[in-house]
Amino acid sequence: MALLNRFDDPGTEKRYVTSERAARIPASRALILIGIATFLTYITLNPMHFPREGVIAYNIAAAVFMAVLGSFYLLTLTRFYLEKPWVDLLLFAALTVAMAMLIEALAAQAAITGISRFGMAVINMGILVVFAGIGFVATTRLYLVWAVTLLLLYIAFLIQTDRAFISKVYTLTNFSTFFVFATFVNWDIDRRARNTFAANEALALEKAKTEELLYNVLPQEVAARLRAGEAVADAFSDVSVIFVDIVGFSGLARTLSPGHLVKTLNRFFLLADQCAERHGIEKVKTIGDAYLAVSGGTASSGGGAQSAIAFARELIGETIEIAEQEGVDIKVRVGIHSGPVIGGVVGSSRLAYDYWGDTMNIASRIESVADHNGIAVSAATYYQARPHFDFAAGETLTLKGVGETEIYRVKL
Repeated sequence: MALLNRFDDPGTEKRYVTSERAARIPASRALILIGIATFLTYITLNPMHFPREGVIAYNIAAAVFMAVLGSFYLLTLTRFYLEKPWVDLLLFAALTVAMAMLIEALAAQAAITGISRFGMAVINMGILVVFAGIGFVATTRLYLVWAVTLLLLYIAFLIQTDRAFISKVYTLTNFSTFFVFATFVNWDIDRRARNTFAANEALALEKAKTEELLYNVLPQEVAARLRAGEAVADAFSDVSVIFVDIVGFSGLARTLSPGHLVKTLNRFFLLADQCAERHGIEKVKTIGDAYLAVSGGTASSGGGAQSAIAFARELIGETIEIAEQEGVDIKVRVGIHSGPVIGGVVGSSRLAYDYWGDTMNIASRIESVADHNGIAVSAATYYQARPHFDFAAGETLTLKGVGETEIYRVKL
């Protein structure tokens, strides 16, 4: 970060300025109210000590000053203040004029206050410079423009006054102390705020990357529940489970080189993911050369059995194209069964939202009797989807671990 703090990227600079000005509004308002309260106190006390003309002159200058402070306060209530930092320069230019009027009003009462015009200038301009060091928010460059201009005007004021040289030197030294202190405060506050903003931006970026990675593994709703410390376990009464398996994968593995095999497998799973996204199907996981998905689960947006079969039909079509383009004998079998499942997340590492129940096992068994590049479904799935697809006549087959099961084959 340069001596004059500024982010290289204009977008980052704009976000910083807006956020920092919003964050510092309470402090700015507090200073404004303190200033107004101070003037009101003097306006109350002055008539006890100042002559009438002195009270009038002070009250006019104080009214101008308070009017500018009041405008400052009102501006902090607007979006304009956040997005137009140059307004600080106008505000403090107006405050400088008001302060000069105040100094002149008080200088006329030097015999009563015991403070000379020189002393009033040092004290009041010093206070203004310190206030500006805090009031210029996220605009160190603009603060320096204002402060250096004020310093030059003050030097010009000293030069034209009829005072001893040593008196002018001490007066300038006293004022310069305020100037240097306020300048450092403004610069250091801005520097620290920029460092904090940059750290928060980096943290937010890493958080976004982490969340994106998490959402690639878990549905967003599930991820939110896990972050809240909630145990994730859900019951679903009617989910269509889709089990896709590559036929003869072991033979394919012996035929293709490892690199070619992985490339082909990756292309197939990528296409499966794309098909799933188009049909609102929720991918659960890959198991070796098998692809497990559901329609009607936590992250599904499809229409149950209908979407499940539409997904399977498109995936088979894509598989046929892969086989033609790659010149490899790759086919798939798809089994679909609809019924109740339990979903949830278990364990503490490599988290994934998984599903359990007989519906999962039955879908796997039905897949084993599907035709090559064919879809077999259970009776439960058939009755849900038959208005939308053509099916072959039902068959009663004995499935391992399930027993006699009625299945239907989708006509492609």
